[in-house]
Amino acid sequence: MPQRPPARAGDAVAHIETPALVVELDAFERNLERMAEATRSIRLRPHAKSHKCAEIARAQIARGAVGVCCQKTDEAVAFVGAGVRDVLVTNEVVTPAKIVRLAEMAREATIGVLVDSAVNVLALSTAATTAFRSTSISRSTSARIAAA
Repeated sequence: MPQRPPARAGDAVAHIETPALVVELDAFERNLERMAEATRSIRLRPHAKSHKCAEIARAQIARGAVGVCCQKTDEAVAFVGAGVRDVLVTNEVVTPAKIVRLAEMAREATIGVLVDSAVNVLALSTAATTAFRSTSISRSTSARIAAA
């Protein structure tokens, strides 16, 4: 049996089953425009943890954001699967299976991941090399890792 949506456009607030994301569209559009205007000169990458919604991410990107940030590999998978083509995972990814998933997603989108050790960088590089057969870590990245 398919899951019933908690609400439909036009439903009275009292009839909405929670939890549900409810958006006042005029305020939403106004806020998107204000954020876009305030960040025209920078590469905005909003964190999607507040909305976890591909439609909102695409609306942000349509107004100038370069992509989105997310916290987990599964969130990145969901955004890439929904058409978001630039995702930064803002948490270290160390589990071998998740590293492979990131590398495989990089065939469809630009994937970034934060790291805190050279060992993690090498694991990510190895997975990317396996996935693409031609990827390596740049000298500048290696130098920064060695200096850390």
